[in-house]
Amino acid sequence: MNIAILGGKFDPPHIWHFLTAQQVLENVPEIDQAWLLPDYTNAFRPIVAMPSDRIEMLHFLETGRIKLSTIAIAREETTYTVNIATELKKDLNNRYYWIVGSDVTTEFSRWRDYQKLSRLMQFLVFPRKDYPIKNLPQGFQKVPGDLLLSNISSTTIRDRVKNGLSITGLVFPEVEDYIRRRNLYK
Repeated sequence: MNIAILGGKFDPPHIWHFLTAQQVLENVPEIDQAWLLPDYTNAFRPIVAMPSDRIEMLHFLETGRIKLSTIAIAREETTYTVNIATELKKDLNNRYYWIVGSDVTTEFSRWRDYQKLSRLMQFLVFPRKDYPIKNLPQGFQKVPGDLLLSNISSTTIRDRVKNGLSITGLVFPEVEDYIRRRNLYK
């Protein structure tokens, strides 16, 4: 099976996380499933919501071909993509790809053991609004197709919640309800 992984903080997971995974499935024919893989903690930026809250919210994004993976959270340590990729490579039954936004391509050299990582995993680059794809590192390929683009971010959603603004349409209704019930991001 060919599995594309969308890793990240998912703090909170939003509609664009789902649409990115869905569009990869629609436009990269060899991909069978997309996995949403939340970090336990992130090496570059803090995470606000607890892992258990992010897992619960991510369940609302699952479909038959979009799945949640708790591999990184189960490690209970700072998530480094190279460690996850090394672990996944041991699974000889599947081939894994890593989905990144086009904003990541210019900072990829900041990732831990990025040269080893680019040998372990093929990267699928999803265009992000305001981040045109110019030069791709070796092992990176652009997701083809006439793709829907957005600048929706978890940061924007957290800021809107904190400021008492609506997040309707930016997250699934179940995620919005969960955030409200758990009083997250206030």
